[in-house]
Amino acid sequence: LSSQDHYDYGMRAVMAVLRAAGNLKRRYPEEDEHVLMLRSIIDVNLCKFLSQDVPLFQGIISDLFPGVELPKSDYTKMETAMHEACAEMNLQPDPYFFLKTTQLYEMIVVRHGLMIVGQPFSGKTCSYRVLARALSIMAERGEEGQVKCEFECVNPKSITMGQLYGQSDPQTQEWQDGVLAVVYKRLAHDPSPNRKWFMLDGPVDAIWIENMNTVLDDNKKLCLNSGEIIAMQGLMNMIFEVADLAVASPATVSRCGMVYVQPSLLGWRPVFLSWLDTLPPTLNEPQKEQITGMFDWLVPPCLRIATKMCKQPQPMQEINLAQSLMRLYESLLDEFRDEEKVAEMNKLLQAVWLDSLFLFALVWSIGASVDQEGRVKFDAMLRQLLAGDVPEELKIWMTAEPRKVTKLIPDANGATVYDFVFDKATGQWAKWTATQEDAPIAEEATYTSIIVPTVDTIRYTYLVDTFVLHQKNFLFVGPTGTGKTAYIKQHVANGIDPEKYSYLFMNFSAQTSANMTQDIVDGKMDKRRKGVYGPPPGKKMVVFVDDLNMPQVEEYGAQPPIELLRQFMDYSGWYDRKELVFRKLVDTQIIAAMGPPGGGRNNVTNRYLRHFSVVCATPFDGETMSKIFGTLVDWWMKKEEIPDAAVKLKTRLVDATIDLYETVQLELLPTPMKSHYTFNL
Repeated sequence: LSSQDHYDYGMRAVMAVLRAAGNLKRRYPEEDEHVLMLRSIIDVNLCKFLSQDVPLFQGIISDLFPGVELPKSDYTKMETAMHEACAEMNLQPDPYFFLKTTQLYEMIVVRHGLMIVGQPFSGKTCSYRVLARALSIMAERGEEGQVKCEFECVNPKSITMGQLYGQSDPQTQEWQDGVLAVVYKRLAHDPSPNRKWFMLDGPVDAIWIENMNTVLDDNKKLCLNSGEIIAMQGLMNMIFEVADLAVASPATVSRCGMVYVQPSLLGWRPVFLSWLDTLPPTLNEPQKEQITGMFDWLVPPCLRIATKMCKQPQPMQEINLAQSLMRLYESLLDEFRDEEKVAEMNKLLQAVWLDSLFLFALVWSIGASVDQEGRVKFDAMLRQLLAGDVPEELKIWMTAEPRKVTKLIPDANGATVYDFVFDKATGQWAKWTATQEDAPIAEEATYTSIIVPTVDTIRYTYLVDTFVLHQKNFLFVGPTGTGKTAYIKQHVANGIDPEKYSYLFMNFSAQTSANMTQDIVDGKMDKRRKGVYGPPPGKKMVVFVDDLNMPQVEEYGAQPPIELLRQFMDYSGWYDRKELVFRKLVDTQIIAAMGPPGGGRNNVTNRYLRHFSVVCATPFDGETMSKIFGTLVDWWMKKEEIPDAAVKLKTRLVDATIDLYETVQLELLPTPMKSHYTFNL
């Protein structure tokens, strides 16, 4: 088989097979032992294989056990309960997802320590939540002797090691308990007969996990530095949720059962189907079919163009790009939530809106993740697709029938799809620049506070506004000097209603720690009720994090401030470090900006970026720069009352400056000797 970090075939793996075989022998004492042995080998091993290793494993097994037929295991009651749990949580009953959830259950029965391994969007969190709910449903009906199921989640990297396990106070030498120890004690001493799972959701590294070795061994005891030893309960499991095991030691891997999940086997369709159910009820079935048709036709080829044919400054997963499209599309469909407005629009106008808003959202989600050159390519290929002229390299990605689009994006004088916005008032495509009139700069303005409205400021402000008002998290990525921070700060501070929104601006640096970040955010929160905190009642809080990828990467690759924010976004809260109880944060959203990774800026884990819609800000083009500097020179000449003879030279002054700037950028490139040669605005 292929070699993977989470594969382990040592003595502990043999023990697990024997334990499983023993359980089966007790359940089916009359059954042939070949069948029992085969069944236990498959149950323990199959769940950790990558999809390409499964056929190999099946081949090895059919050679070793020739002619042994396995009776299909009976999970009908559990599947019924899982269907109900999926319906409750608005998830899709995908066969692969059910297979992994059943394998997770089989693993929980055999091992008390296990890991769910897989990249984001592979269904790690959903599978254990669905399983917990399904077991609880079966318990309520009294089926198969199941009991209710409860779980606690902690992100081990969002606090320091001492705060996790407990430490002596450096001043008083008094022992202070850690979060993990407190939660573990509570579960271990809980007298109820329920199943209890302790979820540790965060990157595994060789330091904190080595202290769990005694728990994961057969004696199942947590030993703390204070000398306290706490034994595990019978129906208690330690479950780790990780993206990969690149830095885990073999000692850890061999002690845990593994369940491996792959996002590529789920794809974006299940996410899309669940999202369709959340759309406004005024959309009828034919309209939902229209939306589905547009998605099936354009999303696969556009994902292919963005991820494989263009360069992405911040590489994103395909499912996340598809989800960004859904987030933005849903934010643009506000009018469909209002029944009176829908009644005023005729069928044709509604179809025009749905098509055009879809194209707009497609351009600013999947099309916004590429760089300047990629935009030109994306524009050309998207126009070809819409015209029904499919490029050769995209033919295999065309899975659905092409449709006729009601209103195409205009292409006057070489304008790209990025230059237009769908104007709802007229039901037509309009140029961004036409949506806002040029206002002259006031003479008393200070130079540093001037923002010249250009096509970039208009479109990015529009996107910031749409995302913030619909509580969608977004991330601006782009080189320095493209005005990312300026657009966001300007709009969040002055452009949205201060009665409804409060804001907090934070800058990350290489020295930012998770504790500092937590204290800054907690300091701005009011207590709503016990354990629930938020901005002042009636307001929503927008937290803007600038330079998101600056925090230093630890030896084993984790960034604690990022892990802390991820815990907030996954579980909407974090642990109070003094009280050691969970603080739930409500009405709070995070927006962020950062430069592309490289040169002091690090790669942020995909498990965090999955929550964001990414928009790449591109450097200004010549036309925009002429406009910016032309306006500034105009303002300065009026203010300083420059003589007319000099005023006539202003366009030449601007053109010459920009010409010089562009030549310098091309010719004087940074080298290791002259690393400070970066010329931007």
